Amino acid sequence: MRAGMVLQVLSRHYRVSLHVVQLYGPYDAPVPAAIADLCSRMTIVSPVRAIRAFDGVVFDIVHVFRIAMLPFARAYFGLPGQRPRWHLDLDDIESISRARLAELYRLNGNGAMARWEQEQAKRAVATEADALRNFDRIYVCSEKDEAVLRSRSHAELRVLPNALPPAGALQPKRGSETFTFLFVGTLGYYPNEDAIVYFCTEVMPLIQRFTQQQIEVAIVGGGATPVIRRMADLSAVRLIGPVPDVAPWYAEADAVIVPLRAGGGTRIKVLEAFRYARPVVSTSLGVEGIAAQPEEHVLVGDTPIALARQCLRLMADPALAERLTRCASALFQRAYSMDAVAARFSARQ
Repeated sequence: MRAGMVLQVLSRHYRVSLHVVQLYGPYDAPVPAAIADLCSRMTIVSPVRAIRAFDGVVFDIVHVFRIAMLPFARAYFGLPGQRPRWHLDLDDIESISRARLAELYRLNGNGAMARWEQEQAKRAVATEADALRNFDRIYVCSEKDEAVLRSRSHAELRVLPNALPPAGALQPKRGSETFTFLFVGTLGYYPNEDAIVYFCTEVMPLIQRFTQQQIEVAIVGGGATPVIRRMADLSAVRLIGPVPDVAPWYAEADAVIVPLRAGGGTRIKVLEAFRYARPVVSTSLGVEGIAAQPEEHVLVGDTPIALARQCLRLMADPALAERLTRCASALFQRAYSMDAVAARFSARQ
């Protein structure tokens, strides 16, 4: 989603050639027309065919999305007679995200994966150091990431927040005695799996202990692991799976949960909840890098009892939910809408 957002912003200022290297299958998936229409030319290839695709074209800027793309972008660096400016877009700082993953695996008793992720974190530090020496400009998604990289890079650092286009108005939720919590994410991503298991096994029972109201946890996203499928066996959990449009599920939700305990960058799922005007209950890490204040835009809890207490507050106080969503929607429009981020990009060119 960030790659598409950044492409939309760039296309407002540059003539863009898009070179897509599909690291993850299926390799025959087409680029959506809305993205292709932003580009003057485009190629889409698997990694084994990722050669220089635009022979004879002189570029002013080579914009690389994530360090993982760097090996495929080197063909455009240092060509005779040209020195394009090199821009790198980091949607997170991989060395930090990997280290957090290692700690999460350790917390969950998986020592082998903890050691593997810790080794990957060390490698990421070296890879980042090499990249930070060679790029002219680094884009990051938050002021927090900018502060982390400031001492590590001599490149120009720019904050380009994640953003989303506006959403159509949601229909009011149908009358129901059940309070629905919504989780949206890529379910094969381990921090999302952990978040779901953590909420369903440690937080949800506490909510049920202290209220007579029926609750439901709706889980939306593709790639559900066997562990998540086992959570769906719980009476209050509903596994929706992948959907073509998330809007109907936001319309049915009373609140959005983001109980993440690892990850990096900023969570687009939080911005999506703000856009759809649904109150958010999150861990501190879940709203990291977003200019959302606890009690003003979100409710935050970092232990099972704290998260459960915040959920119970929302269930008991519709006025609190309305105040949170009003403030969060205003923050989204001011700082995280496509127009707001595009204007910020233009002002700093």
